[in-house]
Amino acid sequence: MARDPGLNTVTTVASSGAVLTDVPERLDALSAPLVEELIAGGLALWPQGAAWGTPRGQAPGRDTVLARLTRVLLAGVVPVYGRVWQVTREAIAASADETLEAWETDYGLPGPCGPASASRAERLAALRVAVIAGGTITPGEFIRLALSYEFEIEIEEPAVFECGFSECGGEHATGDWRQEVYWLVRVRDVALYLFRVGEGELGHDPLFSFGDAETLLCILKRIAPAWTIPVIEIIEE
Repeated sequence: MARDPGLNTVTTVASSGAVLTDVPERLDALSAPLVEELIAGGLALWPQGAAWGTPRGQAPGRDTVLARLTRVLLAGVVPVYGRVWQVTREAIAASADETLEAWETDYGLPGPCGPASASRAERLAALRVAVIAGGTITPGEFIRLALSYEFEIEIEEPAVFECGFSECGGEHATGDWRQEVYWLVRVRDVALYLFRVGEGELGHDPLFSFGDAETLLCILKRIAPAWTIPVIEIIEE
């Protein structure tokens, strides 16, 4: 973050490694167990005693008839463990799959900012970003959100005359209060498309378009603080 000494602005630029990533998957011994991994616990559930082949509280051997019966019973339990683990993963957007449609309903997806048609992988990626974007409020968070869509941006926040910083009679202007409503989003490596006579259609094609950055602008407008309006500026290298 840097303040321009000649203007009442604050600019926030991207820092390295600030890309939003999925939550890493957590696994444990019961995520996808094998029968042999459950046999010890299964044998411990049987009654103990001489009639059960466990005199004086000894554990039954794994080569006994009781152990073979236990393996048969556990064979039906193994897929249940896997299924329960899968259902548990659906509670987190980063690992959701089967419940994608329900998640999309909760978050209003697919929204107006996305493509008309998208693959399931693209829909899952859009969902994860939408969940993360729910708490976006600071310039740095907006920059990380843009990076998750593969846009590198800078954010400039105009400000009116500020007591304790601005100087009377100097370069600092009092400005209009309305300038604080806008914040400038500078985007790199994005083409600007202009209306061309003979190619464009009046009443249909805009005078200019930011191409892929239009999607970013749409997203930012939807989640920007209600009192602010983001404006796109293309950075030409």
